[in-house]
Amino acid sequence: MSGYLTQIAERSALQYAASTAGTSSVPSTTLLRSYLNRLYQQQGLAGLAGYLPVGFLSGFATQAKADTSGAWLSGLINGRTDSGDGTLYLALLTGDPGRQTGLPDLTALEVTATGYSRQSLPFSLATTPNAGGSAVSNSAPVFFGPFTASGGLGVVVTHAALVTAPSGSAGAVTAVWQLDSPVSASQNENLMLNTAGLTIGLDSWQS
Repeated sequence: MSGYLTQIAERSALQYAASTAGTSSVPSTTLLRSYLNRLYQQQGLAGLAGYLPVGFLSGFATQAKADTSGAWLSGLINGRTDSGDGTLYLALLTGDPGRQTGLPDLTALEVTATGYSRQSLPFSLATTPNAGGSAVSNSAPVFFGPFTASGGLGVVVTHAALVTAPSGSAGAVTAVWQLDSPVSASQNENLMLNTAGLTIGLDSWQS
């Protein structure tokens, strides 16, 4: 099933491609750090450095060399935690949160049944652009449950959302899908999403 990108994801994609230093609209810090973390985990320090501007690397090296006490680097690191490790998670919802949604907005819609938790969602490589669009889909099946309460899932799931955090409300919602058919589950049952069951692409933008 095809989904739609949220406004925060659309803006970030556009900013990656066409932003200028003077723009007043910048990508989400959460998405930027998650993206850089993923590059670092996949390609290491040298791989990540290959994506950074030469001017930044030169300035960073100069500043770090002059930081004989370590105070400058400590100031950059201390008191800060990275928001997201680059992993994306699927959340099950009982309604459509809309394009302007954020993680705090999912509170009233996300499933809370015993046995439920957001599940990591691996993606395939993006397809070659075709008729102006390029898309990705989940590259492995995803399982939710089993739901152990007597009422099972207890609600009917109509939508799913792609988020940057495994739990809680700190993070971003980047895409939303409406399920082809609403689903639920009885006690001790699971829900499964098949490989390539979800698709998202740049041709999924909405006005």
